[in-house]
Amino acid sequence: MKNPPIHITPHDLQLSPAVNDFIRIKIASLSRFAGDIVAAEVVLRGKSGAAHLFSVSGRLALPGRDVHANAIHADIYGAINQLVARLARLSRKRKTRLANLFRRPGKKRN
Repeated sequence: MKNPPIHITPHDLQLSPAVNDFIRIKIASLSRFAGDIVAAEVVLRGKSGAAHLFSVSGRLALPGRDVHANAIHADIYGAINQLVARLARLSRKRKTRLANLFRRPGKKRN
């Protein structure tokens, strides 16, 4: 699915249209690694704590196990970029694991 449904939940901040579009573009780019994304969830948390950092967590709903990741950064765009990079890495690992599982159907597995 090229554009999966994306649920964005902001906590303690206002979600601007620019950030909304940025998230949608970044999550849609993950379909290169996980073309079977059913849905995506992104939770944005405003600056908090002593360091005043943004926190972003995301979940990709996939057939089988879901993929989860978190990111913390001083800039909201930096946090989103880190989140997408982590979700991409986990999606690539999943894709490789599935490819290896079905590569040799004639070989016996233990």
